[in-house]
Amino acid sequence: MKRLILIAFALIMLIGAKTLVAQNENQNNQSEEKIKPWTDVVKNTSDPASWTWNKNENTRFAIRGDWDGDGFDEMLYESATKLFSDNDDITPLNLPGDLGVFFLINEGDLDGDGGDEISFMSVNRDWSNLNVIRIWSYNGYRWREIFQTEVHIWDCPNYRPETPEESFTHQWKRKNNYSLSKVVLKKHDGIIDVIGIHPNGRYAIEEIKILDKSASKRKWGMIIQPRDD
Repeated sequence: MKRLILIAFALIMLIGAKTLVAQNENQNNQSEEKIKPWTDVVKNTSDPASWTWNKNENTRFAIRGDWDGDGFDEMLYESATKLFSDNDDITPLNLPGDLGVFFLINEGDLDGDGGDEISFMSVNRDWSNLNVIRIWSYNGYRWREIFQTEVHIWDCPNYRPETPEESFTHQWKRKNNYSLSKVVLKKHDGIIDVIGIHPNGRYAIEEIKILDKSASKRKWGMIIQPRDD
């Protein structure tokens, strides 16, 4: 009888352990989804002007960092029209582009002023086929843009991301059925890669580093595949 009781007790403990493991895995999966908000932000339709947001919250992106360089972290939120912080001393940043931003990333302290910098892509509703990657720094109670590059919506032909986290593309088709993609981004050592344009053709920025506070010196990446058209 005691043996049966011990066996039953062992089975109950085993079932309970499996249930606990399953619950932990589910919580971990939910946590992973929370840190990847860009995978479900935009609903793709035939016309970018009719894009809508999947999420109903007032803010679509939220990141944490020491923006004012005081040694304490603050939250930074994006509400499609401005960036604002839970620290009331940090002045909100009004966003260019009538569709707000695509992605919002803490790039760390790029210029050595003690505060973290942010990067995002400002997005316009028109058909200009052009948006802008921007990097901003906060000091002296104001935001200052220290870097920007224009970004074509054409995809990079020899870059093939393998996971959703490595790319941020939105595709639609025009009347001639030619498929376009919005922009290609890739995480690399905490700093994004972007596809930009140059008088000599299209290029890829492998990483962005601000080498002095005036932002007159920058470290650029290699050219992947220039375009003649």
